[in-house]
Amino acid sequence: MTETKKEKASDIVERPLLRRIIGVVASDKGHKTIKVVVNYQTMHAKYGKYLKRRTVLHAHDETNEAREGDTVEIAECRPLSKTKHHRLLRIVQKAPERAVQVSAEEVMTGKAPEAR
Repeated sequence: MTETKKEKASDIVERPLLRRIIGVVASDKGHKTIKVVVNYQTMHAKYGKYLKRRTVLHAHDETNEAREGDTVEIAECRPLSKTKHHRLLRIVQKAPERAVQVSAEEVMTGKAPEAR
């Protein structure tokens, strides 16, 4: 009977990750905190037109490795502070050095100045 209890204990896997989200780092100014902008489209209920929307999420970055302009994957977790309810899973794509100089919001909206 003790073997079955041990087997069941070993079968228990880590808590599954909650919703995974991919977004762009808008700010890395806080210590171990990043602001991630998530863009999405939603359809207007009456007119059927697609509207562009965005959400800004605060995420926990334990090693302070994410930089402004990076594309990152974050996941929901327990509340870490008043506004921080997500944690950084991985950096999907590093931002090029030029994009770090202009704000991430300009890069996302396409208003960043072009190289000459």
